[in-house]
Amino acid sequence: MAFTKVAPPAIADSTIATIGNTPIVRLSAVGNKAQVELLAKTEFSNPSGSIKDRVAQKILSGLEAAKKIKSTTTLVVPSSGNLVISLALLSPRHGQYKVIGLVPERTSEDRIQLLKSLGVEIVRTPIEAHADSAESQFSIAKKIATDLPDAILIDEFADAANVEVHSQETAEEIFIQCEGRLDVLVVGVETGGTITGLAKALKAKIPGLKVVGVEPEHSSIQDGVNRSSAWKVEDIGSNFTPSILDKSLVDAWVKVSDQESYSTARQIIREEGLCCGPSSGSVVAAAVRYANSVSKGTKPRVLTILNDTGRNYSSTLLSDDWLLEHDLMDETMARSVAYHRHEKYRAASVEELQLPAAVTIPPTATVGYALDLMMTREFSQLPVLNPTNRKLMGYISLTALTTLMEEGQAQESDMVSKWMYSFLRKNKSGGPRSKYETITPMTPLSDLSKFFEKHSFAVVTDDDRRWCLGIATKYDLMTFLNRRQTGGRSF
Repeated sequence: MAFTKVAPPAIADSTIATIGNTPIVRLSAVGNKAQVELLAKTEFSNPSGSIKDRVAQKILSGLEAAKKIKSTTTLVVPSSGNLVISLALLSPRHGQYKVIGLVPERTSEDRIQLLKSLGVEIVRTPIEAHADSAESQFSIAKKIATDLPDAILIDEFADAANVEVHSQETAEEIFIQCEGRLDVLVVGVETGGTITGLAKALKAKIPGLKVVGVEPEHSSIQDGVNRSSAWKVEDIGSNFTPSILDKSLVDAWVKVSDQESYSTARQIIREEGLCCGPSSGSVVAAAVRYANSVSKGTKPRVLTILNDTGRNYSSTLLSDDWLLEHDLMDETMARSVAYHRHEKYRAASVEELQLPAAVTIPPTATVGYALDLMMTREFSQLPVLNPTNRKLMGYISLTALTTLMEEGQAQESDMVSKWMYSFLRKNKSGGPRSKYETITPMTPLSDLSKFFEKHSFAVVTDDDRRWCLGIATKYDLMTFLNRRQTGGRSF
């Protein structure tokens, strides 16, 4: 059978070889609604998940060429987060240097955990501190770099490499991919390196190209006026104008609210299948708004730069609870979440699932008996009840017991109490403990659905947890919804 797809890239010798040459994707769903040919360069396709891999590699190559970097070197990096991640990931290929990252308090917990796993020493800095103040990440970084031996300060807001890598490499990729046809380029601005480098190179090659800079509401990049830094979108905006930004190359500026940024990012993930971060939402929202204001019946070709991956924001962008708490959902998303959480269940409770009576076993039953019972009755779990007071003690899992048997740890003659997941506060039997949440017949199905986001099944009990009444799974919930929608017919 002949293969018809284009040949994939050859095996890379290192992570470095996979940086750049990111795809450009047409945003059909969002673009068609806005009557523009909307394109997106997916910079989150870089190894670390952000455009900063390009900058990090350029900076490190320069340091190596100048023989400034060695194993005892410490890089001190004030950044919103992505450059620190990129530098740490590239460390094994450039001498295994140490990294100290100074990141603002708004940096997501997901990225903090990633930085920790990379061995980065983290210093959090207040978001309201101006660049010139003693509390700012830049002032603290300068002090640390001065005090530490073999320390190098990496300032992407002033480093020419941040501009050069985009004017020399990223711009060439864009020109080739777009075949020289582009009407508008829309770029989120934080350090100013990306927009300056791209605008300088592409305007020289594409006559009439308009370049649009994007920043959050309350950001001060365009006018330099010191304002509150109370926006939540990361990796875009600043409370000062970076020195490497050439504002003369920017034809228009668009400010985007937090709500529009997060809602648009979620729309891109949902409708385009591109897992981008919140700053990408800012850029796409700005692109649509700008294109609509200038198109006048035409359909311009607009390219957006999607800066980083949404996977670094599971606790913020990808969390419905966080978005609701901070009022960052637009009306469409808020209605959808309300429906899926509450309205589709119409105040129904667990009682309406019509669950069969629970089959239970005592803690003294053998593993062999439990396995036979579960396989015969096609159960995945069995509740374990105290035979004296009939209280729920825990449960056993078919998968766990089978694995333990295969590994030779559990024997058929063992009592299930030895291997059950216990709900007791103190597990004297030595088996694993499991946190217990009470699910009763009166528990709303909306709460049960939330429970299933983290658990595979629920043990239904009375309010006092004296009796085990049944076992509920997500399949039971799906069957109920289907039965309601089809008038009683099941799957």
